[in-house]
Amino acid sequence: MINDFACAAEFYDALMGKTGEQWAKRVVKAVRKSSPNPYGADVGCGTGKVTRALAAAGFFVTGFDPSSEMLGEAVARGNGEVYVLGSMKDVKKLGDLGFVTAVNDVVNYLRPAALEKNFAAVYAALAEGGAFLFDLSTPYRLRKAIGKNLFGEDLDDLTYLWFNTQKKDGVLMELVYFIRQGDVYVRKEESFFEYAHECADVCAALENVGFKKIIVKGETGSPREDEERLYFTAIK
Repeated sequence: MINDFACAAEFYDALMGKTGEQWAKRVVKAVRKSSPNPYGADVGCGTGKVTRALAAAGFFVTGFDPSSEMLGEAVARGNGEVYVLGSMKDVKKLGDLGFVTAVNDVVNYLRPAALEKNFAAVYAALAEGGAFLFDLSTPYRLRKAIGKNLFGEDLDDLTYLWFNTQKKDGVLMELVYFIRQGDVYVRKEESFFEYAHECADVCAALENVGFKKIIVKGETGSPREDEERLYFTAIK
């Protein structure tokens, strides 16, 4: 199944390396700045690194992820945080939240036609003045930096190859893993698809569901034309 992270879950944090820690610190800082309400949700929480960081910082946060394998890793590594098997649409089951986060390309996995429905669920879950914080790999990154390129890495117990195929609306990412099990390596394969959303389309979807204030930044401030990642803060 595409985008289910069944194979990657057990070594996802190893693949992310220090980037995962940097993500967590950045999100905690952004939430502190954006929301006085300590209750929130971390959508697409994966192995729970950001969820744990938010909880350690004093927030009461529920992690959501549609991958049971990812949630299994989150629970195993957790400190009693609450995790729910579900997607962004399921966050509407909660209410009066001060913040909702969606970190590391979560929105890129949403089909363009599904943006408003998912954003509406987040809007419904937030209290007045609550913040929706998420990032987005830009079309520039997906088409230029990733494009048709091949990536790979050889780790202690894992070697992987990452193939990319350019499509009209995004990039198909096909990964082949070679996982050490004793004296042999086991081959596993997994596919992901990331949609190349234009910033204007994302902002329009946020506005259409009711968000009052939308702030978009690049890595160091105002977005550049060659920005590879954008950071959104949408206030209800």
